[in-house]
Amino acid sequence: MKECLTVCGKTYRLIRLLGKGKGGYSYLAESDGQQVVVKQIHHEPCDYYTFGNKIEAELRDYERLQNAGIRIPGMQAVDRDAERIVKDYIEGPTVMELLQAGVSVKAYLPQVRDMAAKAMAAGFNIDYYPTNFVVQDGLLWYVDYECNDYSEQWDFEHWGIQYWQPKVSLHSYRDEDYEAVCNFLIELNQKDRTHINWNWARFEWMMEHPEFDKSARSSIGLWWSDGKVVGAAIYDMYFGEAFCGVLPEYEALYPEILDYAYRELKDDSGLAVAIHQENAAEIKAALQAGFERTDQKETIMELSLDREFSSYLPGGLQLREMDQIADRAALEWLFWQGFDHGDDREAFERSLDHVPHIRRHFNKALCLSAADPSGEPVSHCSLWFHPDTDYAYVEPVCTIPDYRGKGIAAVLLSEAMNRAKSLGAKEAYVISDLPFYEKLGFENAQRFSFYRKA
Repeated sequence: MKECLTVCGKTYRLIRLLGKGKGGYSYLAESDGQQVVVKQIHHEPCDYYTFGNKIEAELRDYERLQNAGIRIPGMQAVDRDAERIVKDYIEGPTVMELLQAGVSVKAYLPQVRDMAAKAMAAGFNIDYYPTNFVVQDGLLWYVDYECNDYSEQWDFEHWGIQYWQPKVSLHSYRDEDYEAVCNFLIELNQKDRTHINWNWARFEWMMEHPEFDKSARSSIGLWWSDGKVVGAAIYDMYFGEAFCGVLPEYEALYPEILDYAYRELKDDSGLAVAIHQENAAEIKAALQAGFERTDQKETIMELSLDREFSSYLPGGLQLREMDQIADRAALEWLFWQGFDHGDDREAFERSLDHVPHIRRHFNKALCLSAADPSGEPVSHCSLWFHPDTDYAYVEPVCTIPDYRGKGIAAVLLSEAMNRAKSLGAKEAYVISDLPFYEKLGFENAQRFSFYRKA
């Protein structure tokens, strides 16, 4: 490194190299007791970027950034002959230095997103790589002058965001990850209800469902960052259908998660994933990955819990709270009949595995059955509610054939919704489009289409 550089006849003592970019070398320098940045344009070849006149490009970009209202250091001097620029020195750590030190930069995301919005409105992108941003007194500065015509591919949400996050790592699911997955699904649906078809309750119900293939649990992929799950690829009961989700701030990971799901969770016919009809980013990623939209649909119905629901059982029936472990055999026999597997008790018992169910967050008060005079459950409804959410999830509802058409399940669901409301639920969701729910006031709220890749 040279000891000094001259700009427009003024000598600057170089202190240290700040960085090398595509367009030049930037040095921390000093003159007359003032610290500044001196940038020396270079002409080394770059195989992915084409420059015109670099010094004129710097001046043009400086003007565009100023006009767009993006916070940048001021330009003090320009020496066209020597191809050197002097600009204000913004003292502070770069975003890259903070990330390398393990410091979260989440607090600065609103500022960089504000810059990105201003840049897009002006028709250009800035270089969102973290070395180009300095934090000083809580304010974020874009210390480079580079900007390029706008392209969605290179904007912050589609490119830059991946560099502003702590390191992301992929791990296979382990039993000790259960709570982390539930927490991920809770946070995901707090931020984005276009994934409400997959929530913590569906995960908890599925993981202990008799038809769930427990032998393949290690195939579930979890993406971790900063000590928590930020993305997941989870098969639904069996391989061939999967849920792929990611927290909004890690959206750039979605194509990777989708690719993992296809490689690891497909069956002989391929893989299908359900994507909300308004989730344009996920639809685009699926189509780019070779998935095709099918005729298969999934509907989410919703009901506001802003009123009390009538819940009076017909005469001779008694309301029972059911324990999913202690009363498991009675519940499974009810489900066997209620979901039309027949009334052969011996066939049922042969099918029953004897591993106790573990419902870590299940509330017994929301697990309701109607029992006949002999105490045998004939109809059932379960609601799932977590205190960190504001919704209840309906799963399952059924009645044995001899007791159908009497409104029993509607009474159980009404009582369960009253109880969920008292716990803090503001609405209830169910994956269905049956007239049964419509009669209770549920409305079709969200629709999902399945995208399949053979």
